[in-house]
Amino acid sequence: MKKLSLITLFLIAALVVQTGFAVAQEKVSFSIPKTIYFGGEKIWIAASTTGVDNGVSASQIIYAELVNRNNESVALAKMPLQMGQAFNFLQIPSSLASDHYLLRVFTRVSPYQNMDEGLHQQLVTIFNTQYPPEVVPERENLVKEGSGQIGLSTRSPSMGESLQIRTPDGWKVLEVSVSVDNSFLENESQLVSSEIYAGVEERTLVPELYGHIIQAKLNEASIDTTQLFYLSVHGEKSALFTDRPDSEGYLYFDAGGMKHWDFLVAQAAKNETMAAFEIVSPAPKTKFKAGYSIPELKISPSDSVLLKQLLLAGQGEYFYSQEFEEALIPVVTGFVEDRVYNLDDYTRFDAVETVLKEYVPEVMVRSRQQVKSFRMIDAVRESLFDENPLMLIDALPIFDADLLAAFDPKDFQKLEVLTRTFFLNEERFPGVLSFSSYQNDFGGFPLPSNAIYLGYGGISPKVATEGNLFEKQGNAFNVKDWRTVLYWSEAPGLSTSGESQISVQVPEVRLPFRVKVVAEDAAGKQKTFFQRFSAN
Repeated sequence: MKKLSLITLFLIAALVVQTGFAVAQEKVSFSIPKTIYFGGEKIWIAASTTGVDNGVSASQIIYAELVNRNNESVALAKMPLQMGQAFNFLQIPSSLASDHYLLRVFTRVSPYQNMDEGLHQQLVTIFNTQYPPEVVPERENLVKEGSGQIGLSTRSPSMGESLQIRTPDGWKVLEVSVSVDNSFLENESQLVSSEIYAGVEERTLVPELYGHIIQAKLNEASIDTTQLFYLSVHGEKSALFTDRPDSEGYLYFDAGGMKHWDFLVAQAAKNETMAAFEIVSPAPKTKFKAGYSIPELKISPSDSVLLKQLLLAGQGEYFYSQEFEEALIPVVTGFVEDRVYNLDDYTRFDAVETVLKEYVPEVMVRSRQQVKSFRMIDAVRESLFDENPLMLIDALPIFDADLLAAFDPKDFQKLEVLTRTFFLNEERFPGVLSFSSYQNDFGGFPLPSNAIYLGYGGISPKVATEGNLFEKQGNAFNVKDWRTVLYWSEAPGLSTSGESQISVQVPEVRLPFRVKVVAEDAAGKQKTFFQRFSAN
């Protein structure tokens, strides 16, 4: 991805500018194994989308978001979908203050088609030792009754003991989770959108048929729809995208096959000012209904033992093996170069201008009134182009030929040249001059003066772990069993199909646990059962 991205851009260009495009309706659903966390932990999420007649939806990305009591987004995860299914996580920022938060799941189009079916959420509790909640002498004791239809071999198992759980008889079991109980939150069920929101702010529907679409907005009174903008994405690899704003100032950069990156760099053509440029979040903008508010989190001194146990358990998660898939299919992210120069094969010079003059016959370096310019050979016409080529360093467009000519390329690994007209979307460029650095960090070249750096990460890597994610690990590191999730049927490799009894091993931590079973009766009606136990 140290090149340009082309494959999906031509396919989507016309789609994103058409506001009347018919988008198939999508429904979302999700599940999490527990509802209580500490900052820095992962919220594991099993999510799915369905389309028309419960078929696979067209979206390739599903989002998970944390919203605070002021209806502000504080965290967002972009999770890849495969055949409408996703198993991934949202990383809780370590800086979040202790409180209850709304965890919401949606695709880019689903909340606007049907708010109740396309936007699902539930409350989660997050603690932070640096930003504690309100401490009261004695907090309200939340009484949560258990269901007798879930059978337990014992309600007070010993640490390390095997506990047998029997699911409700006569019900088709859909999901089972055994995790730490949340005694600070009364309602752990998913909330209906129409009951808590006054509505969702409308926006143009842009389905993500190939990958994540990065939306931007120009906040200017007068929009020049002919102005060209560049957006380069950077991580382990890099890629470049372009677009021109619509009449409302919106730009859509379809990242297509690009998935993982750490930050973006936005530029206007010829390094023009970018003061009014901002990224638009894919999350829907909502407003709470009058009378609805997220309940306040309060603790009392008597909770200190429980919270210390929870903190230790959360920190212990980092000792568990978590694998993430790498892309097995190469992603075409660039042009097909005419020639590649591995710069280590040549004597190193301290200026790009000298390197080009000595080793690269496809490029002519010229000076006019002490201003440098590069002219690429047009192999098709067998002549020189009349303008500078598209100049890149790790997919970052460079507009200052003087600065590039004088720069020391000691940290550049290779140079790729294209000696033909290059097409990127509707743009035409007189050839390409593309440098790649060893570390994909621009080789020390400074960012253009008017460029905007944006800390906007890419799609989360697919989790490759199997059903042992929440199982007790071996004692190779002499780590105590401090798991807060003992079983979750939504994890890959596990199933509840046909199971009437489940066995779990009780961890070495004195915490209250809950058993949650989602089941369906013969008529297809779903019901959630709970049972609770505490380890001795």
